[in-house]
Amino acid sequence: MNRLSVLLLVCVLSLPVVSSAQSDLRFGLEASPFLSWLSSDWKRTPGKGPNLGFGLQMHGMYQFHDRYALKTGLGISFQNGGKLEFLDGGEVFPDSKLTQEAFRNLPAGTTVRYRLQYVEIPVSLRLRTNEIGYARYFAEVPIVSLGFLTQARGDLGLPGSDDENVRGDTNFLQFSLGAGVGVEYAISSSSALTGGLFYHYGFADVLSDTEGNPGSARLRRLAIRIGIDF
Repeated sequence: MNRLSVLLLVCVLSLPVVSSAQSDLRFGLEASPFLSWLSSDWKRTPGKGPNLGFGLQMHGMYQFHDRYALKTGLGISFQNGGKLEFLDGGEVFPDSKLTQEAFRNLPAGTTVRYRLQYVEIPVSLRLRTNEIGYARYFAEVPIVSLGFLTQARGDLGLPGSDDENVRGDTNFLQFSLGAGVGVEYAISSSSALTGGLFYHYGFADVLSDTEGNPGSARLRRLAIRIGIDF
């Protein structure tokens, strides 16, 4: 995992060098505060609230037409997840490295807040309008993203359990589809400030199947992105 992240980071950081030789390549950085939540398909583990998180991304865009570009990059997102209520309790964390064995079996009605961190590789198509003054409006659709879990912490709703390592009962890979709309505002002949609203729909089950959680929980995220393209 660490070697993969370093390799991808080197590849993305090399884009500015390549873009100096090919004008159809651009480089950019984005920051994105977001709300995320978990949607369960099992009625005995309903969602009980969102997390406020934050993401960072560096990307490269291949501008194959004045109005169309293929975009990819490398990002990291913090505090994904949200709250789930385990109405029946039971053995929810059999494989995690918890600080107390008593935390593995939760009392009925316990609410757990998950805080998940991912390294993400998104690929998307950006569609832009013609210039309107200094601005161009755009849509990014579809956004296909592959995520790799790097950290999973949980507040288990019990005394002394507000920062437990629950990685053993979460899944490593995350796959999502998304879309977004926004605006580019030119600040020079080659640079633009960007901003937009984006939604991501996770398809992979975030949590491992356990006795206390036989259903699936999927990640949803609504983000505001602010960035700069060079």
